[in-house]
Amino acid sequence: MNLSQIQLQIVESPLDVPIQVLASAGAGKTRVLTERIKYILANTKKNGVIALTFTNKAADEMLMRLSFEENIQERTWITTIHSMGQRILEKYGHTVGLPTDLHVYERDQDKMEIFMQSLREDGIDVDEYLNVVDSRELKNREKQLQKYLDVFAQIKREILTEFDILEEYPNKNVWKIYEAYQDSMIRSGGIDYDDILIYAHRILITHDWIAKIYRAKWLCCTNLSVKAFSAI
Repeated sequence: MNLSQIQLQIVESPLDVPIQVLASAGAGKTRVLTERIKYILANTKKNGVIALTFTNKAADEMLMRLSFEENIQERTWITTIHSMGQRILEKYGHTVGLPTDLHVYERDQDKMEIFMQSLREDGIDVDEYLNVVDSRELKNREKQLQKYLDVFAQIKREILTEFDILEEYPNKNVWKIYEAYQDSMIRSGGIDYDDILIYAHRILITHDWIAKIYRAKWLCCTNLSVKAFSAI
């Protein structure tokens, strides 16, 4: 495959040094990353490579491009970052207190119901709050509740701390409400979609013996946004 000099440098960069490559849309990220995987497989004694994407479509495209390589199925794990995180949770979620039969709540409706239940358990009459006749006022109050879920998602995606939240939001109860929501979700036997990466990250950070299992077997390449990818 014809590669530019810069692309070739990326493909053949040292395997023992993490690298990040930023590229605009249409710059050939998937092609370069595919060639990078081939280079890693040809130059490492490890069993294989984890290649992570955000979307199933991108993962399928990489699989297709690599399908003619020998032993590619045995030596690569090409999947989305959330699928990998969920696999980690299925095997090791118990190490951070997750239930064995874990359910992932993906629907906004499910997350809202759990949030409302956490408010009820905290003594807040959320049903009375929503018991209004005026449809415009009801919609406004529902939006206020949704704003909390949006903040919870931000906390997880940016791995914010209690200090970060106290600095950013004037409502000093946000973190307390967030923790109550998380507790209610765990008691229900599940987590939400953003939690997949949060708990997988926690497992790998706090249990080095688990991280060593993955490091021993795999090198990692990631293609995690339309505008940027990193190969590690």
